[in-house]
Amino acid sequence: MNTDYPFTFNQDACAACRGTCCRWGGYVWITEEEMMAIAQFRGMELGVFADTYVRAAYGRLSLQDRLIDGEQICCMFDPYEKKCTIYDHRPSQCRTFPFWKQYQEKYEELLEYCPGIVIKDRLE
Repeated sequence: MNTDYPFTFNQDACAACRGTCCRWGGYVWITEEEMMAIAQFRGMELGVFADTYVRAAYGRLSLQDRLIDGEQICCMFDPYEKKCTIYDHRPSQCRTFPFWKQYQEKYEELLEYCPGIVIKDRLE
């Protein structure tokens, strides 16, 4: 449990949610080490993986989005099975969600779409 946040996170809720956080578009920042691990997991050469799934933005690398049925979906998310295809190898940004600095004090928007958020004072 992260004590610096006014909420905890129940990871079991992810099964019911079915990947809302993977379907909002934007950037999923990825390091070269993470790219290598994911490429190896998928049995791909690093260059092929990068050309297929990675984009450059603002001087950094990000996983690409795919526009499917009007939604911006992470390229590593299976929209039919509603799950991450690289869950055990996902980037740090995904591993640390929802404990991002931007939500430390302004977590209200998380409550709108993430069923795993549990406000600490509601636990008492």
